[in-house]
Amino acid sequence: MIHCIGDSHSSVFSGKDEIQPVWPQRSDDTLPFFRSYRIGPATAFQLENKIPLINNIINSVYNTGDKILFCFGEVDCRAHLKKQMDLQQKSMDHIVKECVDRYFKNVLKYKDKNIMVWGPIASWEPSRKYNGPSFGSCEERNEITGKFNDYLKKLCYKSDIPFLSIFNIMVDPNNITKPLFLDDWEECHMHLSQRSMIYIINEFKKNSLISGEVNIT
Repeated sequence: MIHCIGDSHSSVFSGKDEIQPVWPQRSDDTLPFFRSYRIGPATAFQLENKIPLINNIINSVYNTGDKILFCFGEVDCRAHLKKQMDLQQKSMDHIVKECVDRYFKNVLKYKDKNIMVWGPIASWEPSRKYNGPSFGSCEERNEITGKFNDYLKKLCYKSDIPFLSIFNIMVDPNNITKPLFLDDWEECHMHLSQRSMIYIINEFKKNSLISGEVNIT
């Protein structure tokens, strides 16, 4: 079993096109290989604040042979990192590295639990309305997200931790997010839709983390 722990973006692993309830209420999971655990608002930068909650989930559900997937970072890339670049007058590379280093330090606390990391998805795009916190243009947010994923991937590989992402197939040559991947919820449009699940499954299969035929309805 793959236990997917994260912010609201972990909901896609339920197999349903809806936000899942916050732990300890259990998600309505429909896929045979994923279990999703939404821990509420959380950023990669401040993940240390969520360690007691993550420990509670793992102690409650983890069995030998299971895998833990961490799903954080979209909130940072959409709502914080561009803002901090402007406030601190520091480069994108500097701000992204600082965030990812803090995130990965906490990921490593679970190295003995067969962990994996899910890279943040591409950001919402302007043809579909989103009313939540966001800084920078779609292109700027996706540039930040691309750098975030590239650096996080390097750290994961160095520590022999699987890194998975569909970010690169979500953006067009102009670094604009392809809307078909995003949810259809009113004034939201910044989570993955179940239309993305075939690509998610392929990413896991490519990395030999899911095997056999997979039926997605």
